[in-house]
Amino acid sequence: MTTTHRFVLHDESHRLPATAVLDNLPFGIALLHGDGSIAWSNIEGARLLGRPQAALAGQSFPEIWATLTNSDASLVLDQLKSVARLRAPTARMTVRLRIGVAGETPVEWTCHAFDHNDCSNTPSLAISLRDLSREEELHSERDRLVAIAEEAPSPIVELDRDGNMLYANPAMTAWLASLGYREDGIPRILPQSLSRLVTQCLRSGEPIHGVEVSLPEASFSWTLCPVMSHGLVRGYGIDTTRIYKAKQELILTAQELRNANHRLDEALTVAQEAAKAKATFLAMMSHEIRTPMNGVIGMTSLLMGTPLSPEQKTYVTTIRQCGESLLHVINEVLEYSKIEAGKLELESIDFNLRDTVEDTLAQFAQQAAAKEIELTGLIHANVPIALRGDPVRLRQVLTNLVGNAIKFTSRGAVSLQVDTEEDSPDDTLVRFEVTDSGIGIPPETQARLFQPFVQGDSSTTRRYGGTGLGLMISKQLVELMDGHISVISSVGQGSTFRFTARFAKQADAPRAIVPSKDLAGRLVLIVDSHETSRTVLQQLTTGWGMMAEVVQDTDTALQRFGEAAERGTPFDLVIVDTTTPGKDGAQLIQALRQRHGQRSGQRLIDGATVPVVLLTSVLQQDSAEQAQRIEATVQLQKPIRHDQLQHCLRKALAVTDDPAPLQQAVPAEPLPDQKEPTAHPLVRPRILIVEDNEINQKLVMRMAEKLGYDAHLAKNGQEALDALAERTYDAILMDCQMPVLDGFETTRIIRQREAAAAADTAAEATHKAGLHCAGHIPIIAVTANAMKGDREQCLTAGMDDYLAKPIQLETLRSVLSRWAPLSDPSADKAEKQTVMKTSDPEIFDAADLSANLGDDPHLIRQLITLFIDQHQARLAEIKEGLASGEASAVERAAHTVKGAAGNLRARQVASVAGRIEELARHGCLADATAAYLQLERAVLNLVQVLEQYRANIRSFSQAA
Repeated sequence: MTTTHRFVLHDESHRLPATAVLDNLPFGIALLHGDGSIAWSNIEGARLLGRPQAALAGQSFPEIWATLTNSDASLVLDQLKSVARLRAPTARMTVRLRIGVAGETPVEWTCHAFDHNDCSNTPSLAISLRDLSREEELHSERDRLVAIAEEAPSPIVELDRDGNMLYANPAMTAWLASLGYREDGIPRILPQSLSRLVTQCLRSGEPIHGVEVSLPEASFSWTLCPVMSHGLVRGYGIDTTRIYKAKQELILTAQELRNANHRLDEALTVAQEAAKAKATFLAMMSHEIRTPMNGVIGMTSLLMGTPLSPEQKTYVTTIRQCGESLLHVINEVLEYSKIEAGKLELESIDFNLRDTVEDTLAQFAQQAAAKEIELTGLIHANVPIALRGDPVRLRQVLTNLVGNAIKFTSRGAVSLQVDTEEDSPDDTLVRFEVTDSGIGIPPETQARLFQPFVQGDSSTTRRYGGTGLGLMISKQLVELMDGHISVISSVGQGSTFRFTARFAKQADAPRAIVPSKDLAGRLVLIVDSHETSRTVLQQLTTGWGMMAEVVQDTDTALQRFGEAAERGTPFDLVIVDTTTPGKDGAQLIQALRQRHGQRSGQRLIDGATVPVVLLTSVLQQDSAEQAQRIEATVQLQKPIRHDQLQHCLRKALAVTDDPAPLQQAVPAEPLPDQKEPTAHPLVRPRILIVEDNEINQKLVMRMAEKLGYDAHLAKNGQEALDALAERTYDAILMDCQMPVLDGFETTRIIRQREAAAAADTAAEATHKAGLHCAGHIPIIAVTANAMKGDREQCLTAGMDDYLAKPIQLETLRSVLSRWAPLSDPSADKAEKQTVMKTSDPEIFDAADLSANLGDDPHLIRQLITLFIDQHQARLAEIKEGLASGEASAVERAAHTVKGAAGNLRARQVASVAGRIEELARHGCLADATAAYLQLERAVLNLVQVLEQYRANIRSFSQAA
C-alpha cells in the first residue's frame, strides 16, 4: 500500500469516508498486522468471520479462521507470513465456514501483502472474502434446469435470431437422428418458415402456440417462447403422433358414420315404402276378405229371416257364427297392425264408468247363460263413475278379458269387480279384476302371455280358437291409459286378470253406490246359490242402506223367513234367483204363499203379501209369463245392473210412482230369425247402389228392398253418373274400390256437378251440368277397408257417411234412416211399429208406448209435443235449483222429468232423473250436479228421437 493509502487509513480526519466505502463492498475485507492480528474489517468481512465488527480489532485471524474452517491456526499463520515475506498473493481458495447455527457457508478467500515502512502499527496483509452461497444456488438451479431439459421426453431447442439451433436436448437429438433434415437444412421435426416464426416471436415478445408439424412418421405441436434478454427463442415440442392418429381415425369414423347414416336413410326409405306397401296390403286384404264376408254374413242374415226348418236354422246359425268369428280375427289382425305402426291413439271424452262396465257384461249375458256360467259385475261404493277418458278402448279391454274368461270356463262363474286403486281431486286410478273358474294358465306361460300370438298351449287354439293377439292389444291399451295389467292363475283353479287405468274426473264425480232414503232400513232376504251373485247383491243393498240377510238355498230361506216372522221383524222384500238348487225360485215363492198365509194384523209378514224380485236368465224365454204365474212382484234379468236393481226394489216396495217398465234395460239381441218382418212402404225413397261385386250387389239390393227402399244398381262409377243424369235419387250407397271409375273419383265428379248446378240459378244450367237433380245428394261410403284413416278419407272426399263391410241389416237401416228416412202412407199397425224400431228402446220404446196408449197416434203425438215443448223449462228448473242450492226445488223438477219420461217409456231419461231426485232428497247436490250433465245429454238425445218419431207419425196420419 502506498503512503497515501496508509494516510487514508490512519488519518483520523478521513477515517469515516474511507470505511463507509469499504463497508458497502459486496465482499469482505480484513486488514492484518504482520503477526496475524486483525487491524480492521468491513461489515461483510465481520459477518463472514462470525464476529461483531467492533470486536475484531486486535484478535488473531489465524485462530478465528482455524475455528471457522476446523483447521490448524499455526499453519494459517505460517501461510500469512509466507505471503508477507514473498510479497505474492495466495491462490483463490474455497472453504466452507461454520458460522453460527446457519450451517456451512461456501467462501472464496485470498491474501495480499502491503508495502509498508516497517511500522509495526501499519497493516501489512489484506484478506478478501467472497460469499459463494448465491452462486452455488444459481449453479444448482442451472443444473436442475439442465437436467430437466436433458431428461424431458419431449424435444426442446434453443434458436438464435436467424433460426439456427444453439441447443438441443437428448429427446430432440434422438428425433433429429430419426427424422433427419429437409433440403433447406432445417430439421424435419421443426416447423417450416422457422426464421419467420423466430423473427415474429422476438418482435412481438409473445409466445407462439400450436405450430403443427405433420409427418408420415410422427406429428408434433410446437410452442416458441422468446428470451428477450439473450435474443433467443426456445422451442418446446409435444409429440402428437397418437393424437393425430386418433384424430385421423375419428375423421375416418365420422366419414363411416356419415356413410352408415346415408345407408340408414336409404334403408329407412325402403322400410317406409315397405310399411306403406304393408299398410296398402292390409287395406287390400281387409277389403278382399271383408267383401266375401259381407256376402256370407249378410246372406245368412237374410236367410234366417225366411221360413226354415229347425235343422236348416241350425246350419244357418252355424254359418253366421263362423263368419262372425272370422270377422273378429280379421279385426284383431288389423288392430295389431295399428299398434305396430304406432297409430293407436286414445280419445278423451266424458263417460259413465258404470254404464261402460254394465254394457260390457250385458253383451255376454246370452253367451254366459248358454254355458250356465254365473256372470256378475260389481262397482264398489267408493269408485267415482263420472270420468273422462276413452270408454271405447276401455270396453275393448273389458270385452277381451270377459270374453276370454267365458271362453275358457266350462262351469262356475265369471265376475268383474271394479275398485279404486288411487284417488285424487283431479283423477283416479281404477282397478279392474276379471275372475273366472276356468282351466287356468301354467306358470311358464304366464310370463309370455301378453306377447303377440301367445296362448296357453298349442291345443288352446285348436280347442278354443283365437289369434293370441287380444291380450297383447289389451296390454298396449292399458299402458296407454297409464295402467298395468297382470294375471294370477293356477292350472285347473281359474284365473284373475287384473289391470289398472287412470282417468280424469268430471267436474262432479258421484260415487258408484249412494245411500237411498227410501230403501234405508229395509230388511231384505237374498236367495242365490252363486257366491259371486250373493256378494254383488249384498254389496249393493247394504250400500243403499238396507239390511241384507243372505242364504244360498230355498230351504234355508224358508227357515229364515219363518224365524223373522216369529221375531216380529219380517222381511220387507225377497230377492230370489230362479235357478236356485233344491226348490228353485218359483217353488220358493209358491212355498211362501202356502206356508205363510194371510194373518190378521201382520203387515208384510205373510208370504202372500211380501214383495218378491225374481232374478231370471236371458235365455228364459217364458220368464215374464213365469213371473206373472207365480205372482212375483218384479222380474229382473241377469247380469244385474245397479240402477235397474235399485229401480226394481223401489218399485216392489211401492216407493216410486215411476211407471217405466222394469224389464232388462239392455235386452239381449234377439236372434235374426226372431226379428219381426220389415215393412215395405208404398212410398219408398229411391237409392242408388254402386257396387261391382256380384254377391254384394245381390246382398245390398235385397237388404235395401227388405227395409222398404226402391233400390237401383250401378256396377261402377261411370254407370252411376249415367244413372244420375237420367233420374233423381234420395241417397247413394257408394263402393270405394271399383273398376272404370272408383268411388272417390265418382264422388268428386258428383260434388263438382252439384257445385256447378248450385252456381247457376236457371234449370237449363242445371241440365247442362249433367246432373238430373238439384241440391246435395247424400253419399254413403261402403267399403271393406277398416284401417285408421279410411273413414276420414271417405269424408274428406265429399261423402256424407261411412258403412264398413260386412253390412248388418240393422246398421244399414240406421244409416239409411239418417239420410233417406222412410215415409209410409199406410196405417197398418205392424208396418208402423217396424219403422219406429230404428231407435234404441232404452232411449224411447215406441212399441211399448203405442201398446200402452191403445195405438192412438193423436194422443202419442200430444204427449211427445208436450215433452218437447217443456223439456227446456224443466232442465232450467233443475239447473237453477242446483245453482242456488235448493234441494227441494231440484227434487220436484227431477221428479217431474222422471214422471214425464216414464209416461213416454223413455227409460234412460227416467233413470237419470230418478237418480237426481234421490240425490237431491238426501241433500247430495254435488253428486246431483254431475248427474245433471248426463241428464241433459240424455234429454237432448231423446228430443231428437221424439222429433223424428213425431214427424213419422204425422206422415202416417196424413197418408191415412
